[in-house]
Amino acid sequence: MLIKILTVISILTTMLLLKSLVSIFPSLMACLFRSKECFNLDASVKLSRDRNLLACAMILPFCLLVNRFNLHKAGTLLTLPENVQLLIIIGVILFYILFRETVYKLFRPQRMPRKAYTTAGTTAHTFFVILTLALLAIGGITAILGMDAEAVTTAMLWVSIGIYILFLIRKFQIFISSCSVFTAFLYLCALEIIPTGTLVVSAIIF
Repeated sequence: MLIKILTVISILTTMLLLKSLVSIFPSLMACLFRSKECFNLDASVKLSRDRNLLACAMILPFCLLVNRFNLHKAGTLLTLPENVQLLIIIGVILFYILFRETVYKLFRPQRMPRKAYTTAGTTAHTFFVILTLALLAIGGITAILGMDAEAVTTAMLWVSIGIYILFLIRKFQIFISSCSVFTAFLYLCALEIIPTGTLVVSAIIF
């Protein structure tokens, strides 16, 4: 029952933001190809606001997808009732988001221009929206085609990895626009790779 209610809420929320999604979609796609577009998107008050709203709205659909297709790959969770699994996934995702935002606020380098650092942080919102849209598209298409659930899960995981790697490349490019390659790599590790790596390892172990 809980899953059905949350699914309806996520559908209604997405429909309410459909106009914003259509208007920002070209900018989202442009960010896949050039880091400069990440700066351009952030420079627009309307586009950046719509992007942030969409990122917030995509949290629930993303959690539902993770639960529905077992993307967490955590064997322990599978022994729990489905509603409990979903609540745990939502809690973990929200904690991860809060943790990343806290790290960004606490460890902002003084020598890096504020614009570059802010864009590097909000680029995560951009690629999260792209990732969720891609997973929703895969889920919808494969459901129509009646594909095997395990194959769908595998496809979603590989797409997620690909988008995340592209996100790291864009964030690295944003960093090196304002600092050395070595410093940019250290920032990338501290602010992105280590937190995300910890989340992935915990999911594999548990």
